[in-house]
Amino acid sequence: MSEESIATLHCANHPDRETMLRCNRCDKPICYQCAVRTPVGYRCKECVREQQNVYYNGSSADLVIGGAVALVLGGIFGGLAYAFLGLIGFFSFIVAFFAGPAAGGAVAEVIRRAVKKRRTRGMKWLAASLFLVGLFVAGMLLLGFPRSFVRWAVLLFAGLGASTIYARLL
Repeated sequence: MSEESIATLHCANHPDRETMLRCNRCDKPICYQCAVRTPVGYRCKECVREQQNVYYNGSSADLVIGGAVALVLGGIFGGLAYAFLGLIGFFSFIVAFFAGPAAGGAVAEVIRRAVKKRRTRGMKWLAASLFLVGLFVAGMLLLGFPRSFVRWAVLLFAGLGASTIYARLL
């Protein structure tokens, strides 16, 4: 086979780029910037997105439900954190280190049950951020604005709780 018989391919998304790579699902020519490496080979971003859509079966109502649950439970856990972590003293960091992930895991599980285990894109970001909003609003209501953010144990509790929510709602 001579070099002249091999047709030059151009990326479907970037026509100015030559490529020898094709999506192994739809056979579309793609460059390395457009390729997504999967365990079975390179695929275009459209095929990967289409394949991921199978796992996201929730609706926008699920986002509202999950966000409301995260906000309310964040407020409850925030009120408890601001009330009790200030009373313990130095050991509040140790308690926050263990209680933060436990609270985040509990919130994530309540959200999963409230939306009947349906998955929605963006739920992890929304739930983690509204958990933090609820937590800090509870602190502002209990202590007032300037004093509410200076409790380092509560910030540790909030960060670990939000990161656990994010990780559990994948």
